[in-house]
Amino acid sequence: MPFDNTLEEHRLTGVALRNGMLGGMHERVGLVTSAFANERCCALGRWIHEDGVRWEDAPELQQLKLAHASFHTIALVIAISITQGRLAEAAVMLEPDALFENAARMLAHAVSRFENRLVTGAAPHGRIH
Repeated sequence: MPFDNTLEEHRLTGVALRNGMLGGMHERVGLVTSAFANERCCALGRWIHEDGVRWEDAPELQQLKLAHASFHTIALVIAISITQGRLAEAAVMLEPDALFENAARMLAHAVSRFENRLVTGAAPHGRIH
């Protein structure tokens, strides 16, 4: 699993949310149905719920699962705010050092901790492919 690509995919979520605030109603409605509204629709979410099961007892995987689910929940809350026209509320959540950015940092940290576990050879069934 190339974790760098998954973080880029999640970074683009912020771009999509910010663009949704600037777009018309059609773009705003599309936000809720986009892939980030469901944590299993992105590559990292699929990996966590399919291949990540091998590391189920690892605290690093539990942290990754929590950070990933939190990220998607926050993205969905922001998307709903945008689609409902509550743009000021969404803008506050998208500000630097606010809710969305903190969730993204928490996710990046959790990915890093999990990768470190793999590098140290603590993975129970070999490396992630």
